[in-house]
Amino acid sequence: MKKISKILAGALVLSMALTACGPKETTESEKPNGGGATSKGKIAYIVSNLGDNSFNDSGERGMEVLRSEGWDVMKTIETGDASNADKFDDTIRDAIEQGAEYLVASSTYTDNFLRIAEEYPDQKFLVFDDSPDLTGRDNVAYISYAQNEGSYLVGMLAAGMSQTGTVAVNVGMENPVINDFVTGFIEGVKAQDPECKVVTAACGSWSDPVIMKNLCLDQQRNNNADVFYQVAGGSGDGLFEAAMETGTWAIGVDSDQYQVYKDGANPEKADVILTSMLKEVGNSFVAFFHQVEAGEDVWGKGMTLGLADNSVGYVDNAFFQEKVPQELRDAMASVADKVKSGELKVKSYFDFADEAEYKAYVEAAK
Repeated sequence: MKKISKILAGALVLSMALTACGPKETTESEKPNGGGATSKGKIAYIVSNLGDNSFNDSGERGMEVLRSEGWDVMKTIETGDASNADKFDDTIRDAIEQGAEYLVASSTYTDNFLRIAEEYPDQKFLVFDDSPDLTGRDNVAYISYAQNEGSYLVGMLAAGMSQTGTVAVNVGMENPVINDFVTGFIEGVKAQDPECKVVTAACGSWSDPVIMKNLCLDQQRNNNADVFYQVAGGSGDGLFEAAMETGTWAIGVDSDQYQVYKDGANPEKADVILTSMLKEVGNSFVAFFHQVEAGEDVWGKGMTLGLADNSVGYVDNAFFQEKVPQELRDAMASVADKVKSGELKVKSYFDFADEAEYKAYVEAAK
């Protein structure tokens, strides 16, 4: 059978700068440098919803940096979840009519971008967290991430911290990128402890913490899981609530969720979050538009960023250092170095021959 494959196009050497109702706009848009400077270009950032304390918010922080650097970043456009998919095209066209020169959105909008890019050859479209075929598409680019690499490391952590020998990875919805998180996590768990079991579940939404919480409570009660990894956007909050109720550990995703909660309205949730698997979406936006500003040839191409690019990883803060034994922390750091150097290649969802093979792999991990 043919291998599922990603298109890995282009190369990038980065110095990193550090889902509802119909379409709506949030966050205050500012003219570059308070409106007193000439714009470097007008950018529209399109997401399902902000406030996920994770993936979308990470991208928003990158947009804030670009705004401060002189880019005319429009108010972030929130489309709502997939129930509003029939309106996505119109939302994108509206942004173009408002003068957007560059449009940025995740894999949720890939098909919309590819279709509309043909209608608007003068606009530029950046898809992130996906790797579409860009043959003949010289006004589209993509950024994808090696989330399997970062997930491997937190998988090691989960297995090393488990007292019951069962851990969980729960997602919002399944798709190839999310399945890559799961694959990397399972690989890391089994590398650290081959006998450790991994249970998985999808709550069917990126914004339903109640369903997620109930899934986790069921896994703790029925499977004795005691470390939970969430890859679920806003639904992930329910995982943290479940961990608080059951006295178990949690692992966040995309952003430093320990710090997000510690600084927010519910700081007690931070105290169950051992670490977060980082996907530096915002940083990748900043680096990409620095290339655009420099006149580099980035369009019609894609780039995949991983540990070696400091684009994925995990949070190593004082809480992590206090709660995780030195031996386990050293093992994680050592493996990270091996992945960065190429000595260790982490298995990916995209290595499976087909979906059936992946499903069998997940089932065997239980």
